[in-house]
Amino acid sequence: MASATTTPQPRRGPLSHIVDALRLDNRQLLLETLRRDPRLGDDDNEHHDPYSDVTTGGGADTAAGVHHQHAGTATPGLGRGGDSSTLRPTTITTVVDQQLIFGSADLRRVILRQVMQTQHNDNQNNKKKKKKGKKNVTRMVEEEEILKDWNEELKSSQIVGTHVLSPLGDGSTISPYDNNNNSTSSSSSSNNPFEDAKDASSHDPIMTTYILRGGGFDLPSLSAAALHRRQVIAKSSSKGSRFHHSSQSQQQQSQSERVFRFVFVPRMTEMERAFLNELGVEDNLSSKNSFSTSASSSVGSSMNSLESLPIDLIPLDDDVLSLELSGGSSSSSSYHTSSSLPISKKGSSSIMNESDKSGGGSSSILPPASAACMRHSNIEGCEADVADIVARSLLKLQLLNRGVNEAGDTTETSLRGAIGRVQGLGPLATAVIDRMMTLRMEEERLEAQADEDEEEEDEILEDEQEGMMEYSEGMERDEVVNAADGVEITAAHDGGKNKNASSSRMNLQPQEQQQNVNDTPSIQALLVIDRKIDLVTPMLTPLTYEGLIDDVLQIQVGGCVSVKKSIVEPDDDDDDQQQQHSTMRSTPHEDPTVILPLNDSDPLYTEVRDKHVETFGSFLQNQAKALKESHSQFTNRETARDLTEIHQFVKQIPVFTRNLRSLTNHIHIAELVKSAAEATSFRQRWQTERSMLESEACYEALEDLIASGEPPYRWLRLFCLQSLTSNGIKATRYDSLRREVVQTYGYEFLMVLNDLEKAGFLRKRETFFMDSMATPYSTLRKALNLINGDVDPSNPEDAAYVSSGYAPMTVRWVQAAMRGYAGLDEAMKELPAAGGVGVGSGGGGGGRWVDVEQQWPPESLVEALKRKRGASLGALAKKWSEESRGGGGARTSTMHDGSTTRSTIEKPVLLVYFVGGVTFMELAALRFLSRRPSFPYNIVCCTTEIVNGGTLLRSLSC
Repeated sequence: MASATTTPQPRRGPLSHIVDALRLDNRQLLLETLRRDPRLGDDDNEHHDPYSDVTTGGGADTAAGVHHQHAGTATPGLGRGGDSSTLRPTTITTVVDQQLIFGSADLRRVILRQVMQTQHNDNQNNKKKKKKGKKNVTRMVEEEEILKDWNEELKSSQIVGTHVLSPLGDGSTISPYDNNNNSTSSSSSSNNPFEDAKDASSHDPIMTTYILRGGGFDLPSLSAAALHRRQVIAKSSSKGSRFHHSSQSQQQQSQSERVFRFVFVPRMTEMERAFLNELGVEDNLSSKNSFSTSASSSVGSSMNSLESLPIDLIPLDDDVLSLELSGGSSSSSSYHTSSSLPISKKGSSSIMNESDKSGGGSSSILPPASAACMRHSNIEGCEADVADIVARSLLKLQLLNRGVNEAGDTTETSLRGAIGRVQGLGPLATAVIDRMMTLRMEEERLEAQADEDEEEEDEILEDEQEGMMEYSEGMERDEVVNAADGVEITAAHDGGKNKNASSSRMNLQPQEQQQNVNDTPSIQALLVIDRKIDLVTPMLTPLTYEGLIDDVLQIQVGGCVSVKKSIVEPDDDDDDQQQQHSTMRSTPHEDPTVILPLNDSDPLYTEVRDKHVETFGSFLQNQAKALKESHSQFTNRETARDLTEIHQFVKQIPVFTRNLRSLTNHIHIAELVKSAAEATSFRQRWQTERSMLESEACYEALEDLIASGEPPYRWLRLFCLQSLTSNGIKATRYDSLRREVVQTYGYEFLMVLNDLEKAGFLRKRETFFMDSMATPYSTLRKALNLINGDVDPSNPEDAAYVSSGYAPMTVRWVQAAMRGYAGLDEAMKELPAAGGVGVGSGGGGGGRWVDVEQQWPPESLVEALKRKRGASLGALAKKWSEESRGGGGARTSTMHDGSTTRSTIEKPVLLVYFVGGVTFMELAALRFLSRRPSFPYNIVCCTTEIVNGGTLLRSLSC
């Protein structure tokens, strides 16, 4: 009975301590940033920005930001250095209202739901979940609760509303709850009072904070923010007389001056600073005494602050970390997703990725494009920016890994958290590893310099203490006793003791954390994968539950799905208080939207997300039967119950209610998804994909689909798949299909096709003789055994079950890394090449792949490549396991199951980092490998973003 009513808590991942530290660090960084008043920009706030190469005075190639994080006490989870007293923001004595304006809806969603909302903090969320009962809270109500909780925590600075910059780029803002992308919503809302309505001026905040995507990923949002600032200044200057009725002079001064903060996530580059300066936005709050001088020097009595918010890796799950790099202004139009359109449970035609059905005309706003990394590197040619942001995130992980390694190895040869074995596949992966190793060298140099300065300070302090001791002893010998001097001497001695006690307290937290993680597997190996080595997998249709949700409903940035409340509660006609609260701010006939988290905070979703389409329906049905039986057994009046059993059951009622609500939600979503998968068009599409994967030409099918009005980006996925698997499209066919694309979807798709060619998704093949049967894809297909038609989806023995017969190429490369890529010499030659690093015993020509070992002290990639390659990753894991068992110090992983705790021997951790995005199909396949006893590693995935074929192609054609 208990097992059914209380779903067992899933086992935490092997890096759960790092995941929790990242969540805590991200939350603390945002909290400190929002609390900070940039008008008090003196020395107390000088080093608040450890990631920015601007505030630290270094260039793009310095590791100053990393040094600030690594210097001092290495405390996992702290994004700032050891001396926290110099990094804390100045305390604000007055309450400041600030408006948050996000560069894109994706960025807002990430900040609100992955940083502000502590989904994984049971202590804070249990009470809220109990209040929800069987109802799903609407999106507006839930986000209002998030902001309310944050205002209680901020105290000195209050968030009075959030908006999103319009994707039109005209400086206007749109409400996050407005389904129309035209202008700011005119509806009055306590959550969004900063509007263009006539009465909104009375609620104008003192501070406007623009939270933008940094690193050079979203320049259009910068120009839109600068334009919005200019409009606000012009509007405020005409209404300045309203603020002269205050009773306090300080309040009059603060209200007559507007503060604009431009906060870049995760860091601001010199290019972005120069770009804002050209737009008239200069940082006039960075110098000393800026509070008194900036008002006279700034235009329109406004002050500007340019800052960085070093939040990079966002833990989506215990085994998935993401940078969540969004497409910026083009992705702000999240209102064309399927969640904002009517969906019929019975008709599959209305639920086939509605986001693909827009974008046919130039007047329509592009659908959301959550992928930005590939466009930034392949189309815009900014590989260095991508490599830098990924390398810095890897350094943060190695900082958190430092506590693990140093707890078990305190010798001078310790790697100090660095991942010992590093491999990379693809040119961008090589650039990331090169940048990471360079940053390690810079960080060590700065850290050594900081240690020298600290030693000098300690010597000066010791000299002062020795002098005080000699003075005290001399006074005792001369028997000169003075009451005042005695107090000073005693105070001096006590000061030294208190200092030692303070130092002991500073070291106590890292020691306790080291004791907790001492038995936790460290990151043993790193495999960086460039998305360009496998462009085929994103073009395919996944057949897992999570992949189909993304294909049909589109999982949003941040790991959640937005659906109409009528879908998950179709028979609910009862309007509770929360529903009334939300409908007061919406039209009477509007169907409210609910946000369902899709991560490991839902135990049921954790179990069902990787199930095949043929099995997840029966799995959910069995869960429903078990839950019903458990409840009926206890409520049976014929069975006698004692007080203890009744008490236990009452305690489990909230858990039972949450499980029932989760099960109900997933049953309705599964019905929606399965009806789409059973449609004739879906099966025909899968058959076409399978034919292309076997290198067959399907030009007639492509012509039929475009004639039948297939959504543009769904058709382009097949077009790109045909090109990738056939080494290009014949010139005559390509010209014919391109002409039909222009006639059907519009002339703007000529630029789309051009960008896809530039990124390598499309290729026009000129042929004069008979086509060669051997293509790069066919070589890889045979060498890596990509097709396995004998896989059983209900009881899979191979990762190919995720698409009923095709194994993702990246997953096959992970399996090949366990064998040291033995027998894959010809396949390795088919990896994309680039100029630069790569020739050596540890790397492939043209930067195709690298395999190095990190050493201490740090060294460059060029030096590391001169050494001979070590054993394969599989042999390395075997050696690690033997040493762990033989040494009696077997690492264990703690599993919480109710009130019991049990430990099991764990495998080492392999960190797989996808640069350019990862698909849900690949995540399911990697989890499948990680669960198998024969696979030597537990896999934890990092990625720049989570993509599918639609989001990837749209991001390349922005």
